[in-house]
Amino acid sequence: MILMILIEPLTKMLVNGNTIEGEKVKKKLFGGFCTCGGIMYQKSWFRHGNSFLMVSECEKCWRNEVMVFNGNKVISRNEVKVVDRTQIKHFLRDILSSSEYEALMARTRQEDYNYSAFSRAKKKLEDMGLSVEEVLTFF
Repeated sequence: MILMILIEPLTKMLVNGNTIEGEKVKKKLFGGFCTCGGIMYQKSWFRHGNSFLMVSECEKCWRNEVMVFNGNKVISRNEVKVVDRTQIKHFLRDILSSSEYEALMARTRQEDYNYSAFSRAKKKLEDMGLSVEEVLTFF
């Protein structure tokens, strides 16, 4: 099973721990039908190897899912976890240790912080393909 998490404000998706950049869909385009019967609209597109990933959201139940395409053929269709602007702090708490998270938050508040813990947090985020500067813009 592939773990997919969409970090919506950055238009990035974590696929098994690696980040891929995508493009937001600027128009309201059809993205399939939801299991609840609602219409899904495209949110963003990503390219991962030879596959294209389309993230869509249901207008009725707000469920988000990703469809994986190989050319014109749908390979899989799965629910995707979405991290929006309000959930970034919680997301960081889940992936960083408490000392790393506190160092990151202290840095955003321009307070004294544990440089070693901040460096570990920065490395962890960069290993995932996320830039600390980009993440800190949401605080």
